[in-house]
Amino acid sequence: MLDPVTTALVIAGTATAGSIVTGEKSRKQQRKATRNQEGVRRAQQARERMASVREQRIAQAQIVQGASTGGTLDSSSAQGGYSAVGSLTAGNIQFGNQMDFFQSRIAQNMTKANQYAGQASIFNSVANLAMTGASMMKPATPSQSVPSGSMSNAGSQSSSIASNSSPWSNPLPPSPFG
Repeated sequence: MLDPVTTALVIAGTATAGSIVTGEKSRKQQRKATRNQEGVRRAQQARERMASVREQRIAQAQIVQGASTGGTLDSSSAQGGYSAVGSLTAGNIQFGNQMDFFQSRIAQNMTKANQYAGQASIFNSVANLAMTGASMMKPATPSQSVPSGSMSNAGSQSSSIASNSSPWSNPLPPSPFG
């Protein structure tokens, strides 16, 4: 059977390893969910673009119909209206493409940030494990050991030490700022 310190270190190491593996599985699932959300967003944007083009064609057809009915099909106003609808639609689609680009970049940056946060968590777990192991292996200090002699003498020594100097006392004068 292992001594208590070794047992505690083995348990802490196993728990840390389990935490690391579980954290990595969680990040992997997060990446999959992010990719799926990105696919949904792109499909919605494609549908919006198709609706914009459809509305553009309807508006342009109405302009052509109205101009041909009025006999002004070759007029500059009919041609300008037709072109304006096309330009407006193209501008809206370009704006959507720019937003798509920025949203993709944001998603990439968030994925990278989550990856770094996961790595930091792993390093923190390892550091905590090391600190726990170091604290378990610390040799006993003289104040923790019982001096040889009678128990009543040891008790009186520790109470006189505690009353004369507290480890929590502040040797500095009080602050004038409160």
